[in-house]
Amino acid sequence: MRHVPHVPLPRIGMRVVKTAVSVMLSYALFVPFGLMYHEELGGVLGQLGPTYACIACIICTQSTLGQTVQQGISRLIGVAVGGCLGIAALQMGTLLDDPWVRMPVLGAVCVAGVWLCLLIKRPTACGMACILPCVILISRVTGDVRYYYAAARIIETVAGVTIALAVNALLPDHRKEERGAPTPQEFLQSIKPLCVIGDPVGHSLSPRIQGAMLKASGLDAQYRYGARQVPAGDTCRFLAHAAAEGYAGFNATMPHKEALVPLMDELSPDARMYRSVNTVCIKGGRFYGYNTDGVGFLQALREVDMDPEGRKVLLLGAGGAAKAVAPKLIQAGAERVFVANRTVERAAALCAWDEEGRMVPRDFRPETLRALAAECTLVVNCTSLGMTGTAGQFEDLTFLEALPHGAGVFDLIYSPAKTALLERAEALGHPISNGLGMLIWQAVFALECFTDTRLDRPAMAAAARKALEEEHTPALSSGGAGEEKGT
Repeated sequence: MRHVPHVPLPRIGMRVVKTAVSVMLSYALFVPFGLMYHEELGGVLGQLGPTYACIACIICTQSTLGQTVQQGISRLIGVAVGGCLGIAALQMGTLLDDPWVRMPVLGAVCVAGVWLCLLIKRPTACGMACILPCVILISRVTGDVRYYYAAARIIETVAGVTIALAVNALLPDHRKEERGAPTPQEFLQSIKPLCVIGDPVGHSLSPRIQGAMLKASGLDAQYRYGARQVPAGDTCRFLAHAAAEGYAGFNATMPHKEALVPLMDELSPDARMYRSVNTVCIKGGRFYGYNTDGVGFLQALREVDMDPEGRKVLLLGAGGAAKAVAPKLIQAGAERVFVANRTVERAAALCAWDEEGRMVPRDFRPETLRALAAECTLVVNCTSLGMTGTAGQFEDLTFLEALPHGAGVFDLIYSPAKTALLERAEALGHPISNGLGMLIWQAVFALECFTDTRLDRPAMAAAARKALEEEHTPALSSGGAGEEKGT
């Protein structure tokens, strides 16, 4: 007797059960009222029946519990868009009786439905948006009845979506349905893109840093990180592209940080305070803007035992980098922050942020710096002086000799690893640190925003540092936070 191989029976998953339950409920909703397409009832009631309610249930219950509300809202928006387009097309009257007219009109309203749903950032609604125009135009209903017909289809679909939402909420999946391994295409489609945008952007360390952290956290199966060169003026266009392509978010460097502010649906307190965005998260078609530079800077200070609380700080520069740093020093409890800048008016404009008067503008003359250094226990350089690719250097570093013993010196520049400022401070016995820590920590906080997950922050920072060390990161022309010259 020939052996017959055992073939496992297919398994009915909870999602199938939910679909069946919601379809039965949708059908049962119409039966007690006799709403089974009985035209003798007249008006909308004569056109009502369960068919499109059941179709909506089948579509919506294919979503998981976590997606059900978003899917349902998208379907409802699609219904509204599709219904409006279909009714608008019916205004052509008897012209639509000609199939050669109806065919291009049908195609046009389908394209319009997809375009409108993409425009309002609801791409999942596109399929449903096209159903109603198709149904209304293909049907041979004429006269005033066609409006009752369209209204009935909308009512049926809304009823089906509502029932699907209720069933999905009341009968959640408690076990995963068995399925085969995903195909390579399915796997790639399940990975959400992330990137950094800028112009130029080829020098950015963000792909290496974020890639290392994604791998270390195991999130590389869900996200991939790259770099996109986006010229100034194309910020808005990239937002539309990112939403359409399913991006989870992106980082931004020059020249997009300020341009992103008015384009966001919501801003974090720091982004609102700085009027600058370096991290964007995309959720449900909405854009959320964050600025992680300030918190990254504070964490970098604390990592090297330079917590600003209770200290008097000498801040060099008043440009873009200083704007991200100075308010955080005050928020972290610095006793006084002296902002030294060649253009005192620019320093005064920055200090105006602090209504308590703890930020004080000063000039950049050597004698002024020496007098300030004598009473400060922390120096933070926010200028581009000493950065790789920049000709400018400090004309006089003797002010470092006036610093109290043990005063910390922090330079936001990370290329070169030791600027002339740091070399001189180290020679005088002061603890020093460059801006690489700030770069890494702002990336850690950005990744938490993207993934909506509290990560093992020290482990993430360590993974990023290791990746940069292993690649022997070269000096970069725009390395460091002092991209905008503050002096």
